[in-house]
Amino acid sequence: MLKRKLIRKISIGLVASAALFSMLLPTQFASARETARETHTKMHTKCFHFRWPIFCPPKHRHPHWPHPGNPCKPGKPDNPNKPGNPGNPTKQPTLEAKTVQSVIEWTTSDIEITYRPNISIGDSYVVFHFPYRFHASTRDTLNGKTLDSTQILDDGQTVRVPVNALSSSEFKLVMVRKTLPNAGTHKITAELQKNGKNFNHTETNLLIAPRK
Repeated sequence: MLKRKLIRKISIGLVASAALFSMLLPTQFASARETARETHTKMHTKCFHFRWPIFCPPKHRHPHWPHPGNPCKPGKPDNPNKPGNPGNPTKQPTLEAKTVQSVIEWTTSDIEITYRPNISIGDSYVVFHFPYRFHASTRDTLNGKTLDSTQILDDGQTVRVPVNALSSSEFKLVMVRKTLPNAGTHKITAELQKNGKNFNHTETNLLIAPRK
């Protein structure tokens, strides 16, 4: 009789332990999964702020991988010398103007104007604009060729000459024996024009000195 009671108590204890274990196991498993999920999230969050992307998982690598040693700075272009980039000064248009024989007002001198658009847009026009008292004429030349009367507009204050893709990258306009205007700073502009649109506009100033 004593043995039966002992066996019955042991059996009841085993059943109770099994029931308790079955209740604790899912809770512990869920807790372990939650801990693993939190750890994974923290690792990924840290990855986004880590300086060297080589430690990040592949899908979170820096956009300029595989060059982790040279991280890009905000606002800095990948290649500042890329053709056509506004930050590259070698691709900006230039315009120069100077007198040859004299810089004194009301004297006679040739005026040389050199325009470098630094761009090719195929068949187009090169256009020069001059201020008041500057007047182009058919004696003037562009790249050694005299101007046609149809290329002189606005009473000589505009010169508009057609060019093509094979034209020179430099346009040198020589205004022959002009009476220089009054002393001061005079603005001259140049640009390319195609289909009514202007490209690579630039300007310069010509300084005329006063008489003594």
